Amino acid sequence: MKILFVAAEVAPIAKVGGLADVVEALPKALVAAGHDVRVLIPKYAAVASQRLPQRGRRGPFLVRWQQQGVPVRVEETRLPGTDLPLYLLDSPPHFAVFHGVYFQGATSEDTRHELERFTFFAWAVASLLPTLGWRPDVVHCHDWHAAGVAVFGPIINPAFPPTVLTIHNLQNQGRWEAGEIFDWLGLAGNEHPGLAQRDNLDNFNFLQQGIWAARAVNTVSPTYAHEILTPEYGEGLEDDLRSRPGGVRGILNGIDTEIFNPATDRTLAARYSSTSVGVAKEQNKAALQSSFGWPVDGRRFLIGSVGRLTPQKGYDLLVALADALHQRPVQVVLLGTGLSELEVQLRQWAARSPSRVRVQIGFDPQLAQRIYAGADAFLMPSRFEPCGLGQMIAMRYGTLPIVRATGGLRDTVIDLITSPDSGTGFRFIPFSSGALLQAIDDAAAVYRQAPVWQAAVKRALAQDFSWRRSARDYLHLYAQVKG
Repeated sequence: MKILFVAAEVAPIAKVGGLADVVEALPKALVAAGHDVRVLIPKYAAVASQRLPQRGRRGPFLVRWQQQGVPVRVEETRLPGTDLPLYLLDSPPHFAVFHGVYFQGATSEDTRHELERFTFFAWAVASLLPTLGWRPDVVHCHDWHAAGVAVFGPIINPAFPPTVLTIHNLQNQGRWEAGEIFDWLGLAGNEHPGLAQRDNLDNFNFLQQGIWAARAVNTVSPTYAHEILTPEYGEGLEDDLRSRPGGVRGILNGIDTEIFNPATDRTLAARYSSTSVGVAKEQNKAALQSSFGWPVDGRRFLIGSVGRLTPQKGYDLLVALADALHQRPVQVVLLGTGLSELEVQLRQWAARSPSRVRVQIGFDPQLAQRIYAGADAFLMPSRFEPCGLGQMIAMRYGTLPIVRATGGLRDTVIDLITSPDSGTGFRFIPFSSGALLQAIDDAAAVYRQAPVWQAAVKRALAQDFSWRRSARDYLHLYAQVKG
């Protein structure tokens, strides 16, 4: 099959979160299975500065926008380190006005600017698809930024290819006043019955529209696909999702097992496999402790965490446990960036407990790898988690996750307390600091039982979280929508 991925991000050239990793890794797995897959993203200033090799350039084409024609080009290159074709939608007034991927402002005008950029992106992609010289069998749209392609494509061209919409995070929906969006597009909403669905503020909601327009809708884990049908997790769209013909499929994400491979990872102090994990894990833990000026102490239970510092990820629960954890023989290493308030609170905790807590604000991929390999346990206490990659990467490195039983965390981590013969980590259910503390205490207790812990480490290392499994599920979904 021929499959076009449309998204706001793709690693490594335009990466903000896990979406970029999926849009890089899943196409590679599909290509390896013999399919023709290409990716299309905006040409941000940060992408233009990387001087990617140009394999083709089409245009300029005029895209109708605000009652006039806007010149747009489509450039073809390759994703770095691969033969995967990458299309860049080049419209400097929309995507080269600042260096980042997303407009990070917090005012209403900032939101308007972001919605206008990605409304234009979706409209331009839907308009220019025939100009690529390559017609996909399926267009795979990711999150609200690309959901408009599923909406606008059939309006522009009744023969537009069938679309699949993947929801990576339902919380982000892309809402703006419907009248202004129709003015941008030059459409009359009442002439298109498919655009009549509104929220209670008469906003145009891109994710809601995409849910109804796409031929198939999926999210990134089976549990999250079930959770979002409920008011607790549905973010106001649970009725749309429940009513949608065909339902919502849950397909678990994978990880790149070539990049995340303790047997070949050159950032580690010692490389290892399931047969050599014991001594090598100790060496990586010692190197991690030494890098922070801590004494090497294998008896200390070392918890690592890498992630976005937001309440969604549950780091507010961790802040609430600062005093309790100070009374326990544990060490905590945390790497991430996010809300300034949480960053300050976590830094203050580290300043009060320099021999037990290290908080590194920022993104350091090499340190992340060393945390995955050197920690005993990996913490992900998320309020909700559509899939999560950190827990899978941690298990790939033989580090047992401590997670809240939600979304993909529930689907990938088997609880050692309730399933001692098959467990690969520790799960807690209530979203509370008390439940998290109990899970940490449970993990620390099992850690002191070396044979039990080592058996769980080897089970974690044996898990298959490769994209091959996920690619098979997506190919089945594509075949269904293609008919």
